[in-house]
Amino acid sequence: MIAYRVMRARPQAGISKTPFHKYEFDDGRLWTEFYRTGSGYLLRFPGLADFEISADGAEVIAHPSLGADDATVEHLYLNQLVPLALSRQGQPTFHASVVTAPGGAVAFLGRSGAGKSTLAASFALNDGAFLTDDGLLVEETAKGCIALPSHASLRLWEDSVEALVGDGITQASQISYSSKARLLAGKALAYNDEPQPLLAAFALGDVDTDSVEISTMNGLKRYMAWLENSFLLDIEDNELLARHFEWTHRISGKVPTFALNYPREYGMLPLVRGTVRQRLKSL
Repeated sequence: MIAYRVMRARPQAGISKTPFHKYEFDDGRLWTEFYRTGSGYLLRFPGLADFEISADGAEVIAHPSLGADDATVEHLYLNQLVPLALSRQGQPTFHASVVTAPGGAVAFLGRSGAGKSTLAASFALNDGAFLTDDGLLVEETAKGCIALPSHASLRLWEDSVEALVGDGITQASQISYSSKARLLAGKALAYNDEPQPLLAAFALGDVDTDSVEISTMNGLKRYMAWLENSFLLDIEDNELLARHFEWTHRISGKVPTFALNYPREYGMLPLVRGTVRQRLKSL
């Protein structure tokens, strides 16, 4: 679906243009700059790498910065560039972790830090498996929506690793821009590499609660839960925007969607898993 090449490392030269879009961390630090080029797009991750994306999203060329390690560049490509390039191809892609459930899979939609990876790990370590850590690819069929698997690794903060993960889990090379551990799938951390029917989605909220709460989302709230957690390469391309809004509307209408709030305590995760599975039985 995407042709990918990695070039030799080079210094990040100055860019005279103004980026048409950018991502920032919560503390205001710059994360990504988006530029247009004559042949497509350039995404700059300061101090890490530049990525060229063809206009149709079918080709990505990585230009690592001097000193950037291979693991970091690969991780940026898989977690950032692939979803954005696929969005340019018209492939619906969302910020969500996905885990197996009886009869298919469920997605957990949410912003960075909402707890998607922790939930995915919790299911994968306890009679389930994960399809993706963050990057839900959806295939639409006559029978409904299909969740497609992504790469077989999860990223967790150290406190989550200590609370959830025991012996027997392989950790991959650390990436330079984050202190999160990268855990590779295996016997203990189960991964499913087969497309699965998408049974439901749960939008992770940040409501202060002392219990596990699930409520049905309908109408605009349901649509916005999907839209706010979708990948989009070019926010100023009217044709792409129209397609993006259309496919998000279709998918949000096909997949039962719920708001999920729960105390962010590791001891609550078994109850969260049980409550989610119980809700699925009522579909």
